[in-house]
Amino acid sequence: MCGIFGIINDKNNQAAQTVLEGLKKLEYRGYDSWGVVIIPENSKELKTDKHIGKIGDATTDLPHGSIALGHTRWATHGGVTDINAHPHLDCTKKIAVIHNGIVENYKEIKDELLKLKHKFISETDTEVIAHMIEEKSKSKSIIHAVFETFKILRGSNAISVLDLNSKTIIACRNGSPLVVGLSNNQFFLASDVPAFLKETNKVYFLNDGEGVVLSTSGVKLFDIESENEKNLIPQTLDWKLEDAEKSGYPHFLIKEVYEQLKTIPKTTSINEKIIIELANKIKSGFKVVLIGCGTASYCTLAAKYFFAKQGIEAQSIPAYEFMPFSKFINEKTIVFAISQSGETADTLIAVREAKNKKAKIVAVVNARGSTLERLADTVLSVGAGPEIAVVSTKAFTSQLATLYLLSMAVSNKYEEGKDKIKELGKILTSLLNNNVFKTQIINLAKKLMDEEHIYLIGKHLNYPATLEFALKIKETSYIHAEPFASGELKHGVITLIQKGTPCFVLASNDEVKDEVLSSASELKARGGLIIGISPFESSEFDILIKTPELDDLTIFPNIIVGQLLGYYLGIGRGVDPDKPRNLAKSVTVK
Repeated sequence: MCGIFGIINDKNNQAAQTVLEGLKKLEYRGYDSWGVVIIPENSKELKTDKHIGKIGDATTDLPHGSIALGHTRWATHGGVTDINAHPHLDCTKKIAVIHNGIVENYKEIKDELLKLKHKFISETDTEVIAHMIEEKSKSKSIIHAVFETFKILRGSNAISVLDLNSKTIIACRNGSPLVVGLSNNQFFLASDVPAFLKETNKVYFLNDGEGVVLSTSGVKLFDIESENEKNLIPQTLDWKLEDAEKSGYPHFLIKEVYEQLKTIPKTTSINEKIIIELANKIKSGFKVVLIGCGTASYCTLAAKYFFAKQGIEAQSIPAYEFMPFSKFINEKTIVFAISQSGETADTLIAVREAKNKKAKIVAVVNARGSTLERLADTVLSVGAGPEIAVVSTKAFTSQLATLYLLSMAVSNKYEEGKDKIKELGKILTSLLNNNVFKTQIINLAKKLMDEEHIYLIGKHLNYPATLEFALKIKETSYIHAEPFASGELKHGVITLIQKGTPCFVLASNDEVKDEVLSSASELKARGGLIIGISPFESSEFDILIKTPELDDLTIFPNIIVGQLLGYYLGIGRGVDPDKPRNLAKSVTVK
């Protein structure tokens, strides 16, 4: 949560504007407020510009300068106000701090600083960091003052400090992501690569406990605890600028929905060696546990069904509920941690606990250079590329395809699995480029635009599909969409159904087809408007969105219908589908 971006040696001497443009590419990390601070030419004070609300097409009138730092906020401490927006300054207005995370002991620090006559103007926990650095810099160099302050902070935090006197940006990481970009005498600091991808793909991802100092002469890496300098070895990413641009689409969300036509089949060309090795471990007797949060947790549940189809018992546990079950984890357990960002706080906590139990950790992750990658023994990178929209689409389906391939490999059907995923890509391409199909979904969105409640049912693989389908509707349109296992209907759920209530029925040509249609009949008998998402027709359906017949892989088009419907519902209701209210892309705090 929250986005950080800074630059040293802006080539146009327009550092504030450069940072502002970079923040626009990070706004998915938080859009309660934004702010920029710059070292103006020949000035004795830092200058700031900060405002509540989304950045949008914002500009800034901050003066010229080559060094600036900025922030886009997802509020945790203090309301959404201009004053609470980052950056925060010390009393001298020569030190500015931006921050991602929560300072758990900020009250104690603030009380100490108040006794020393420091003046606070905001309600945030972040402001204490600026004043503590100011206090410590009275007797130490600014670098040591920052490191010493960071050591005091409790919780998961990333801080970035702009110092007027030394003309440096100093940053520290513990639990929240930071990455350095290096390019032709320009140096960048950010929460995520898209902020500076236009300029460079040469990067260094900070590890926990590391700090960096960016100056006009270069970048230095430090161990925070010892304050000793370390060797900085950058890597070159295979990401391209167009991966982080809309490329003619009106929103990132719809672009990323259509990118699935490439990202899903791409899973067949990566990770093969790793998948075979993991399959052999599972066949040798390792227990399979799958964890994740939100969309990723629905991926684990679907994967559980994939494994079951191949005769493997797998356990799916939401990462935030992992602790009671950790007692069953041991050295013969493989824990698959699913995450788009690799920074989800609850997932990382669960992974650390599993590691303490000697489990093997496999990260199924999209974003590069994440904390989860570092914690894992093995990484299954799903290769979907930057996912900018807050709502996850292509990362989810790529993770699902990767785990499907693994389940097939366990039963010695890996090549068959690859063929099926490749064919899935072709069929989805035909489906999403079909104007009739698109028109059906747009018309359905128009019909449901003013609904307050939508219900969904499914069984077996289509049960996790209903969970994900409903989440897309909730995230993009703010309509209450509630999914149920179809078997739950008669156990109380059906009381919610009234005349005209929209009821989605996700179905496949599988062994539970008749049971699902029976449930649809029950909903219809109570007056529900029955909307089938299915490869077949049925008299129970008042409306049918026909999806391809793909056996177990029918879950993919069924979910993509939910992605598209959510998008068009959001557009129709005036919601920004890329930036749903109250949400951020990466949940890095508990």
